[in-house]
Amino acid sequence: MILCFTGTGNSLHVADGLAKHLGDQVVSLNNIIKCNLERKFVSDLPFIVVAPIYAWRLPRIIEELLPACTFEGSKKMYFVPTMGSQTGKADEYCAEICKEIGMEFMGLCGIPMPDNYVLMAKMPGEEETMKKLAEAEVKINHIAQAIKNGIFITKTDKTPMAGFLSGPVNNMFIKMATSDKKYNVNSECIKCGLCEMVCPVNNIKLEDGKPVFTGNCIACYSCIHRCPKAAINIGNKTQNHGRYLCPES
Repeated sequence: MILCFTGTGNSLHVADGLAKHLGDQVVSLNNIIKCNLERKFVSDLPFIVVAPIYAWRLPRIIEELLPACTFEGSKKMYFVPTMGSQTGKADEYCAEICKEIGMEFMGLCGIPMPDNYVLMAKMPGEEETMKKLAEAEVKINHIAQAIKNGIFITKTDKTPMAGFLSGPVNNMFIKMATSDKKYNVNSECIKCGLCEMVCPVNNIKLEDGKPVFTGNCIACYSCIHRCPKAAINIGNKTQNHGRYLCPES
């Protein structure tokens, strides 16, 4: 069973690719979290967690969700995060989670995907995106074969000062970069309500049809990227950065 959390579709793309190779099913953690659904998972195949790397670790909401879940059937758990270029010490944090919940940690290997961190950079164009996705397909196939054969997977990236980045810097990211205080909605908003629908943590409420942010943001940026009019921004930093959605999402 592949447990997937995604903001712009990168992780869903990887999860779907793994499912195709393994003949497995994808379960949306977005829906589990948003709708507060039952957190009991049963699978004879290994559990595979696919989620983006946020500041050199899995999103805290996923790190906190897994220990609150019940897993039956297979006792093996793999982690295949999507990333920019580095996973830090995410593998060590995931190993600790497995130990806590009584699962066998079968390794972590990140897959580089097109950049979607709209706060800090312009989004990739079509050519760069398709090149990155083609490279990702090779790695998805390689990891799927390892999982099919029950082989432990190992990350291929290296992160200088990994402990510092996955520790203090990640903590700072949680405190500062996830704030929605500077989010704003411009006049292009068409009051479609899509932002409210896609927010996995129900941080968006509609008032007179327009989104209001309620202070529970996790910086997945799904609302920003999926707005059909690019009407949602963070201060004045994202207007000219473009938007990104994985082509198959």
